[in-house]
Formats: sequence, C-alpha cells, structure tokens
Amino acid sequence: MELFTLMSDKMKYLLTQMDKLNEKGIRVHVSGNIALFPAHITRTLAQLELQTLHNTEFCLNLCLAYTSREEITNSVRCLTKGVVEGALKVADINETMIDRCLYSEDLPPVDMLIRTSGEVRLSDYMMWQANFAALQFVKVLWPDFSFWHFIASLLDYQRQEPKLSEYSCNYKPFLEQMTQAEHTTCAHLEHCTLESHEECTMNDEITAAYIRAHKLRSERFVSGLKSERHAFFGGVR
Repeated sequence: MELFTLMSDKMKYLLTQMDKLNEKGIRVHVSGNIALFPAHITRTLAQLELQTLHNTEFCLNLCLAYTSREEITNSVRCLTKGVVEGALKVADINETMIDRCLYSEDLPPVDMLIRTSGEVRLSDYMMWQANFAALQFVKVLWPDFSFWHFIASLLDYQRQEPKLSEYSCNYKPFLEQMTQAEHTTCAHLEHCTLESHEECTMNDEITAAYIRAHKLRSERFVSGLKSERHAFFGGVR
C-alpha cells in the first residue's frame, strides 16, 4: 500500500504540472496493464494521458504494471479477439500487426536502454522494442545515476549506433520482402480454388487488391483499439 501511495502522490504532482506539460508539448503515455491498479490511481493516470493526448513534441512513457511478456501476450490476445469477431483474418496476423497492438504502438523505437544496478539482464522490460537498441548496463543504483553516468552512456551509444543503424536498415527491406511474400501467398490461397495451380489466373492485380483489403482491415482494427483505450480512460470514475 505504501508503494501505491507513493505512486499516487507522484502522479498527482504531475497533474499539478499540466500547464508546463502542455507548454512543452509533452504527452504522457502509460504502458502496462493499468486495470491492476486501484481505481484512484487509474483515474489519475487516465487524466494525465487524456489531458496531454494532443501534445506531440515529447512523450513521457510510464511503464507501470508492465512486463514485456504480458505486453506481447496482450497484443496476441487483441489480435485473436479481432479474428473471432471478424474484424481480422488469421492471415492478417504478422510481425507488423503484433507490433502495432503493443502498448508502445505509436511510440518511436528504443534507441538506448539503460539498466542500472549492475545486473546484466533486461528483466522482462521492452524486449520487443529493444531489438536494435544500444544496451547500457551501469554498475550504480538508480538513485545514484548521475549526469556523468548518462554522458558515459551516450558516448558508448555513439560507438554502437552506426552498427545498430546498419542492422536496422538491413532488416527493414527484409521484413518488407517477407511481408510481401506472405501477402502474395495468402492472396493466392484465397483466390485459387483449383486443384491444379497451373490453371490459376493469379496476377499482380489480385495481390494488390488483397494488400489493399489487408491494410484497410488493419487500420480499422488498430484505430478501434485506440478508441477502446480512450473510451476506457474516459469512463474511469
């Protein structure tokens, strides 16, 4: 209970700084299963997120009641629900869609992840998002992490960034090619009902039509998830 009290005090303090948050263009985003919190904390978090939703300069991402495995599980659960309800097809589920259903869907990728305390592990934190991040394991506790520790981490990030950027750039076309191949295969299976594929009239136009339909379903589904989140926050009392 003391931890919840401390968290509640910190969140309420942020509410008192709303003018500054809006002046600086800071959006507060909460990542995690916030339904696990007591109602008064959920209510404060909802106020912070909704009242800064329009800000675009910076984003303060608060990972609360968060683990990476739960986040990925929740993403898959959302996609499964979409298939059951007919909003998606099973073939729509791919790496990109899993990524878009994470708590961090509209956040930029992680460039650098700093782990304090000397532990050399991610502790189930941002494991999906840190795919191409520079990992920093610092041998000080968080309260002792200073400006100079941060500068040292930035310098090491500069050393790692060119290679990580190269990996990321090389992966993007690979993912696009893989996704295109998946779409082509799914379009073929959906279109062709012949036992002999030699007689199939499959062409690029049919594939393009399938991709357009896939994108339309995906955008509607992701937009629906965002609306559900905002409706949840708006309904918190």
